[in-house]
Amino acid sequence: MAEAASAVPSAEPAALREPTQLLTLPSSAYQASIFVDAAGVELLTPNAAYHLVPGHEPVRHPLDLGFASTVTERSYLYWSNGALWSAARDAAAAQGPRQIQKLSHQPQRIVADATGETIAWLDHSADNRDSLWTANKGREKALYASPGSIDALTLIAGALYFVERPNDAGWRIGRVPLSGPGASFTPSKSGRWPAMLSGAQELVYYDGKSRDVLALSLDLSHERTLAKGQICSPLSATEHVYCAAVNGVFEVPELGPPRPLVAAGHLVTALSGNAERLAFIVDVGRSGQDQLAVKLLPLEPNLTGPR
Repeated sequence: MAEAASAVPSAEPAALREPTQLLTLPSSAYQASIFVDAAGVELLTPNAAYHLVPGHEPVRHPLDLGFASTVTERSYLYWSNGALWSAARDAAAAQGPRQIQKLSHQPQRIVADATGETIAWLDHSADNRDSLWTANKGREKALYASPGSIDALTLIAGALYFVERPNDAGWRIGRVPLSGPGASFTPSKSGRWPAMLSGAQELVYYDGKSRDVLALSLDLSHERTLAKGQICSPLSATEHVYCAAVNGVFEVPELGPPRPLVAAGHLVTALSGNAERLAFIVDVGRSGQDQLAVKLLPLEPNLTGPR
């Protein structure tokens, strides 16, 4: 979820470039997600996936994606009609969606590795209990049951990382390996909890209380500050760290100050990037009408190297 606050870091106007608009839809920008990889840009809405490549017409896949879908290298993963499903990203694929796991009700969040072989999800039960699950040989496997609520989830290197509010006093970040044993946690913090977790070699998040962008080691033992006093919501952190602020998007390099990339002009609700390209969703609706736009910015080589 985007946080409206301070502007993108100051820079010379020449540093900012105009992104290319790939698509606009009469759909809520707050119910859509976006993913970038070598194959292009994937926009996921509740009722369809859109494969976007600059210079080509968008390819629409009508699918019942709901609000918890995700993308792997080859497929869309989503819940529908009491099961988890996999549908090919390749429009030329002859086969239809494939059922991969029966689930009685819709997960709050689905995560997967790039291959789609490892899948996990956040469940919110009828008695308001949050828990983390994975699939093992076609059977559901419980990994962790929270005493409170779980507010963010990601999968990195065979482990689930999550933001938990175990009680009303604060929040913490947890880690639970898919293979077991149990969960481990950071010390508790106070204030607004992170809405997102992202990363590859480190776990990156935005601390709303301090307005700092932080990187946490994957064993949860060490934390360092990437940027101080900078709004970063939403964010994307794989090879590089990208942040949105109220009026633009910037990169947090490994060395040096944040680097402005583009002035959004509208509120950014989601973004995803790698070393070559950055894509983001903006809310362009007016007068109570839902309307989103997807924009793409090709990126110049970053001398700081991947994170």
